[in-house]
Amino acid sequence: MPDVRRNNTSFNTEQAWGWADCNGAPIQRAATTTTAAAPTPATATTTTAAAAVAAVPSVQAGRNTAAVPSVQAGLFGTPLTGRQPDTLVCAGGCGRELALSDMREAPTEGFMCSPCYEDLYTKCADCGKLLRYDKWGECDDLRVGPDDKRRCADCDESVFLTCVYCSRRISRGEDNDIRTDPSDSTQEYCHDCWEHIWFACSTCGEVDTCGMSYRAPSGGARYCESCFEGDYFRCSACGGSFNRSDMLGWEEDPYCRDCYGRADTWKTQPWKDQATTFDRVGSERCYGVELETDCCDDHRNLHGHTDWGCVYECSTPGREFISPILQGDEGFDSIREICSTAERYGWTVNNSCGLHVHIDVRDLSSEELLQVAYAYRKSYPLWKKFVTRSRSDNSMCGSPQYNSSDIREAAHIEDFVEARDRFEFVNWRSYLCHGSFEVRIYRGSLNAREVCNWVAIHARFIDAVKDLTFDEIDSIVGGITRTNWRGLVELIGDADLLDYWRRKAIRCGNNLPALGNGEDESTNSDDAEDAEDAEDAEDADFDSGPPVERIEAGCSDPNCTICRIRGHR
Repeated sequence: MPDVRRNNTSFNTEQAWGWADCNGAPIQRAATTTTAAAPTPATATTTTAAAAVAAVPSVQAGRNTAAVPSVQAGLFGTPLTGRQPDTLVCAGGCGRELALSDMREAPTEGFMCSPCYEDLYTKCADCGKLLRYDKWGECDDLRVGPDDKRRCADCDESVFLTCVYCSRRISRGEDNDIRTDPSDSTQEYCHDCWEHIWFACSTCGEVDTCGMSYRAPSGGARYCESCFEGDYFRCSACGGSFNRSDMLGWEEDPYCRDCYGRADTWKTQPWKDQATTFDRVGSERCYGVELETDCCDDHRNLHGHTDWGCVYECSTPGREFISPILQGDEGFDSIREICSTAERYGWTVNNSCGLHVHIDVRDLSSEELLQVAYAYRKSYPLWKKFVTRSRSDNSMCGSPQYNSSDIREAAHIEDFVEARDRFEFVNWRSYLCHGSFEVRIYRGSLNAREVCNWVAIHARFIDAVKDLTFDEIDSIVGGITRTNWRGLVELIGDADLLDYWRRKAIRCGNNLPALGNGEDESTNSDDAEDAEDAEDAEDADFDSGPPVERIEAGCSDPNCTICRIRGHR
């Protein structure tokens, strides 16, 4: 077979490989010609083969990666150097060979075809920033706005906001009202959501939550409380807003004209009287009374004519009437007035009703309050003597669920009070709300003398025991019932008041020693009837109160605690 290379004495590389620049035009270079000068056949073969082998590596490199930097440099304006191939492999992963006219340059991967480039990259519609998708097709910096344009996060935030309440995205254009949280300007809201949460007072412009707004009777304008009360009021019954010129009732409990005549409940008003004497009550402590009723027909007639409030009571079918804070003998007059009204309208009570008395103890120290609580706990068996078993066993005023040691060990009155239940014979938790101790054990009553005497005995009891130590309390009211009664007699010192409650105990079927001799009186049905007749006669004569007769007898013991308290020593 003839040797072809023998007849080809020159080798033109531009024609063999077709080098061209990045625009596809042939590179203007002088032809490189290799002349074979009549060598021997073996020498010619060796020379031609060496030239071919030398050309192969640069061609292979051009088809893979070695030539890529030169091509990139050519695309970005740097003069091409060396010989470059006319095709490359797509760096996007599809494996296609790229024509130089169809190359897209990626920032890091190199060159790739248009489909791969568009799958991996997009541009911000505003600033032109190149954004790359990850392998899951996501891009943290990419945002698609309501106008369907793709933007980087910074550009998107400058064009749109995301409402923190409804998450709706709206334009920041001049036509939209953008609002912010009054306490945090970074929290942005659309107009509707802001109006749903906050309001700006129509008068002073103060911003507050909508729950604190007050609407005008007409027009829908919203006001803060202080601006609203200057011209309007809100009815206590229907909750509507009205002009102040139409207000009826009291400043603290106003009503519109329609609701005023049919108001079924109303708030307690401040007491308009003032205490000047304290003979009947026997104490300067303030007090309050709650009267529960079974039937209170025509009670609406009292609305606007009494300081006493009227509320619903879940445990009785009637209403509960709550006194203002009273004091002195004038407070007893207020009790007599409400009880006279109850008698005139025929109001009644039953076994489910209670009489609750609040005694003010705000002036006492924590130590004194604990001593009062200790005295009540020790004398509880005695207080039970004044009520029937059905009342002492009532769950609304149950027996104390604590021991006297719990009071001794308490470091502060609040440590003791916070652990108590309000439905005990004395509601200690009332101290946290009202600064008073609420005695709940007594049955319901609309009898003025009975109510006033119950107030008097507890006000005097607190005055007497607040200065006693725990050991002194044990010695006076810490024994059996008979001993407790004698101790109470010495502490209170009012013969009429004590005799009244002794007869009450007899009517409830309980024995208590007669005043003075310390012996038990036999109690039978005749005694109970006599006690009832005597009590009824006293109730009929109860007006301004009889002269107070006090027990002033001292004893021969120079260390007697009672005599020290009462000033006999």
